[in-house]
Amino acid sequence: MRLIVRTELRRTWRKLMGSTRGTLMLLGGGLGILIYSLAIGAGAFFLGGALVDSDPQAVRLATTAGIVGLLGLVGFFTLQHTVKSAGEPDAADGLLTTVPYEDAAAGLLVAEVGRVLVALAIPILALVGGLAVGDAGILIAVVALIGSVTVALLGTVLGFGLGLVTKLVANRSAFIARHRASVGAAVSLILPLGWVAMTTVPTVQFRVLQLATQSPLSWPADVVLLVLGAGGDSVAAAVAAIGGFGALPVGAVACLWLAGRVWYADPVQPDHEFDADERTLSDRLLTGRVPTATRVVAQKSWLRAKRAPVTVQFAVMPFFFLVYHLQIVILERMVPPTLPLSAGLATAAAFGAAFSLNPLGGEEGVLPLTLTANVSGRAFVTGLVLAGALPGVVVTTLLVVGLGVAAGTPPVTLATGLTVALVATVAAPAIAVGAGVVFPKFESSSVQGHEVVVPSGWAFGLYFLVLGVAVAPGSLAYLLAVRDLFPLPFGKTWLLGGGLVTSSGIAVAGAVAGFLYAANRVATYRLD
Repeated sequence: MRLIVRTELRRTWRKLMGSTRGTLMLLGGGLGILIYSLAIGAGAFFLGGALVDSDPQAVRLATTAGIVGLLGLVGFFTLQHTVKSAGEPDAADGLLTTVPYEDAAAGLLVAEVGRVLVALAIPILALVGGLAVGDAGILIAVVALIGSVTVALLGTVLGFGLGLVTKLVANRSAFIARHRASVGAAVSLILPLGWVAMTTVPTVQFRVLQLATQSPLSWPADVVLLVLGAGGDSVAAAVAAIGGFGALPVGAVACLWLAGRVWYADPVQPDHEFDADERTLSDRLLTGRVPTATRVVAQKSWLRAKRAPVTVQFAVMPFFFLVYHLQIVILERMVPPTLPLSAGLATAAAFGAAFSLNPLGGEEGVLPLTLTANVSGRAFVTGLVLAGALPGVVVTTLLVVGLGVAAGTPPVTLATGLTVALVATVAAPAIAVGAGVVFPKFESSSVQGHEVVVPSGWAFGLYFLVLGVAVAPGSLAYLLAVRDLFPLPFGKTWLLGGGLVTSSGIAVAGAVAGFLYAANRVATYRLD
């Protein structure tokens, strides 16, 4: 087991130091940890004394909030890391025939604990040092040290266990096997948005804290109250201490049991029987309307996304820009007037990037076959553009119209916003394919434990720059029309019309340039 732990930690270190991206992540993460540690230490130094003099309810709220925050933070990121990579050993076939699976699972769990403790060492020491040097006292600092380490360990074990449960459900569920793309997209959006809501929306935070104070998570506060001499239930404190320390071995044993179920269970395989006479929805929509080569490229893109959603998971990134609007929806229980167009543009950017942002590198190992097949560069690029534009138009229309009606947007303004969003949706894949051939990427990256070729950061930057310039006039006109920031000398109709025409002209120019350049580049591309 010790060898497995050392190997896993060594691999983590090599991943961070073996590439520029990993080194930048390490430096950025280290700088962030130092900044947060300084804030935590200063808060503990100046506020620790106030906590000592506070009433028992304030002490209970502060202690419970710290426990919930640390447990949620460690558990959330451990869950993600377990699902993506840490929940399954590398070279599992060789390792599991060499050592008992319990040793392998214990090694992975201990390695995960080591990563968490290394990341939290400086913040915990800053908290303990601030309390000890300040007016809180040594006893409170010792309680904080023991409690923080225990909660961090519990969060790691809990996150690791939930990650294994997630992998087990994904492997054994026929429904998930058949709908991997939809489930993956939903989870990729819901979990991060939920985490953002938990960490940024005060009403959500207050509700979570209110529920936590009525649960056993508030019992450790009785330990603090007893140390302070401010009351506290000795029975609850004893149960919290025994339960916290006792849950660690129980959780570890549960993780070992789950690892055996995950690693030795055959995943459910969806039925992919070939039916030569079957006509899919895309067949009915495209056959006879677009050339066969173009249709096949588009269908290949959709089928690949359905069977391996991780290959297009990067495309959900534009939806994270809607977090501010979602906060307004949650806090004020109303749809902001700018949300319809914002949601439409996010959808356009997402579908534009999904299939077109890395046309050459996205073919991965079959690139030589693609280049030598009887498919012209223009037909290939048209298929990629169609793969993003066709479903994008449907989703964009539903989102913009639905949110516009909910927000009470005037018909003319809503029609203009919808047109701007649809123009962006149609133009975005062509702009993306041009950016993708300017900055292709062929090297694979690890995404959720899978080696996947994702678009380069430069391609993302060029794509968003051109698309942003294209939609800026129409978006500005829409914003001025729905916000009524100041009187408009020419009226809303002229403003909206001018913004729409300008955005359409820029979008069409960018799309045509990107499409023609990409088609020529694909047609003349040669492998070294």
